[in-house]
Amino acid sequence: MSRSQTACAFDANSTTIARVKSTGHGSFTMTMCRTIEGGLDDLGSPRGSKLAGKLLSALKEWRNEPVALSFSPAELMTLPAWFPSGSSAEYCDSLCRIEAGYFLHEADRWQWHDMVLEPTPDQPSGLDRRMLLFYPVKPAQFIENELLKHARVGWRGVHVEAVARLSSVTGETLAVLELEERYAALSISTNGKISYFRYWPVKDGSEREYFAIRELTSAPIDGAPVKVTGSAASAKVIERIGRETACAIEPLELHPWVSVEKGASKGKSPTATIRAVSTAIMALNGG
Repeated sequence: MSRSQTACAFDANSTTIARVKSTGHGSFTMTMCRTIEGGLDDLGSPRGSKLAGKLLSALKEWRNEPVALSFSPAELMTLPAWFPSGSSAEYCDSLCRIEAGYFLHEADRWQWHDMVLEPTPDQPSGLDRRMLLFYPVKPAQFIENELLKHARVGWRGVHVEAVARLSSVTGETLAVLELEERYAALSISTNGKISYFRYWPVKDGSEREYFAIRELTSAPIDGAPVKVTGSAASAKVIERIGRETACAIEPLELHPWVSVEKGASKGKSPTATIRAVSTAIMALNGG
């Protein structure tokens, strides 16, 4: 039996909406995708209500379907953490709140995404490895509350995990290098389980490329092709990084994770489209 899921991916200046259909046999089809002006920066300003109205209008055709939300702020705050194994979701949430209080100035201004990482061989017993991704709470809470007036909101969080967990669709190792104006990040996952994650804030393109080359020459990629995405991932940048490493590097695109229905259109960029589609797939897979 097929199921459908709508997702909204918010970056700083735009919002991309995608609708994905699952056949129940591990295959997915994108049936709709479009980008509207206005993003997280607008949700934190008086323009937020106007953007919420445009978003609700775009979603009204599928008002009976749940909506998943992913947030892509210009920069994240990241914190490695260790939680007791087998902790309930409620207890993990309380631990995240405690960690935020120690780690952040004005912790109540931040929301967290608790990302589970696979164990390492030398990991202490009785503990789970996590990566906490902190992002501004005000715009995220505003749009979620607006949507809840008219729709069911399911999975929500930072796009990083949704993109990494695309590896659950193919079962193959997926290495994703993300290049944004203010940060660079590398994740490695297999069968939807994230084993490796590194994040670097950057000031300029030279720092971004230095991070990418350093990570690609030292991370446990084990021959997997590296998929590159992000607003700063131009063809020239990908070519330069490829020359300095022994990795097979190529842009991150929808294929082979999802097919596209005729007339489904696309978002403003491959990056925006893949973030919205991966969020929908993650929600369809149960988060």
